[in-house]
Amino acid sequence: MNRRSARIMCALFALAFCLSLFAGCDKNEPKQPGQTTADDSSAFVSENADPFLITEGVRVVEMFSYNGPYIEDGSNEPCENVCAVRIENTSETHYRYLRFSIVTADGAYTFSATTLFAGARMTVLCENRAAYSKSTVLSNEILSIALFDRTPTVHIDSLLITYTDGFINVKNLTDETLSGVYVYYKDTDDFGYLGGITYRTSFGDLEAGNTVQARASNIRAATGKVVFATYAD
Repeated sequence: MNRRSARIMCALFALAFCLSLFAGCDKNEPKQPGQTTADDSSAFVSENADPFLITEGVRVVEMFSYNGPYIEDGSNEPCENVCAVRIENTSETHYRYLRFSIVTADGAYTFSATTLFAGARMTVLCENRAAYSKSTVLSNEILSIALFDRTPTVHIDSLLITYTDGFINVKNLTDETLSGVYVYYKDTDDFGYLGGITYRTSFGDLEAGNTVQARASNIRAATGKVVFATYAD
């Protein structure tokens, strides 16, 4: 065999060896961070920018740092860098109460949302004013859940409800006394409801045709919204 033939044979053997290596490179390939496979169906990894479900029909669309009054305990004390979420209810279920936790790589946060109507969107601040840390969401869990036992309503046939800054007026439109009247309200912003908290003001027994005014320190004419009212049947 001459030198030229020998060089050609060596080149062919080298090419065959390289091809054999590439043919097996897809087997047992290590996963990249954040990847899941069919064997990882229970895995839950999501970046904060990605929406994720917390219960059927309710999802978190954003986690972010909140600066402003801390509204969840009614104190309205100034706060900075508190972890907050924006959630939306795409189901047909009216939630009276929904408490849930979100676990991230840097810690866990707990949230309570009340009066989350079907189709509603809401911003909720975390309990204990925990500081926000932008990190990967690992899991979430429903801690407590309660539905309305009847469809919430403002009773437009029996109550006329108006409000201004700090006060709510209720007129009894019926010809009988309504007992144990309560009005429930929330604040709003451009996204939807602002705060998981729902405020309540009592009007006691309201005689036929009468109008009663009550102090409601957290309602504002520009941003407040009456969400439902109740009285004894």
